Amino acid sequence: MFRFHPLLFGLITACAIVELGLTAYERKQQHDFPIGGNAVTSRIDYLLFLSVWTTVTGGAYLVLGKTSTFGVIASFASHAFWLFWTFVMWLIGAAIYQRELIEVGCGENSRRCHINHTVEGFSWIEMSLTFITFLIVVLHVGGKTERYRTGPYDA
Repeated sequence: MFRFHPLLFGLITACAIVELGLTAYERKQQHDFPIGGNAVTSRIDYLLFLSVWTTVTGGAYLVLGKTSTFGVIASFASHAFWLFWTFVMWLIGAAIYQRELIEVGCGENSRRCHINHTVEGFSWIEMSLTFITFLIVVLHVGGKTERYRTGPYDA
């Protein structure tokens, strides 16, 4: 796990920074030239919050995981809890944003729609990265406990 920790959390944080820039830009555009009303704006605000959340906390885990001197904060349980919670939030965010884009009828013919689809795509990428990293953390902990079973009844 520690071998892949900087790569995985670096990817999560980098994608969150990209998502942060895209959602901030789209929020400004939504304020100036609204499409879809308040429903789209609230979804963009939620994705903007998730981007900030993932950038700050993912960056912190990237640093804490490298030092591993912070005990409980940098523990596997803490990583697993944060990854699962972030995965669920990104899953909800990507799904409701995709649904809203379908309802608004954002086609492929405008620049705004391309940006909105890019925001949606990065949301799904963030969700996937957090889920894959969560699985790696859980399987690493499971594999670690498997190695220490030495009793006659441990199958």
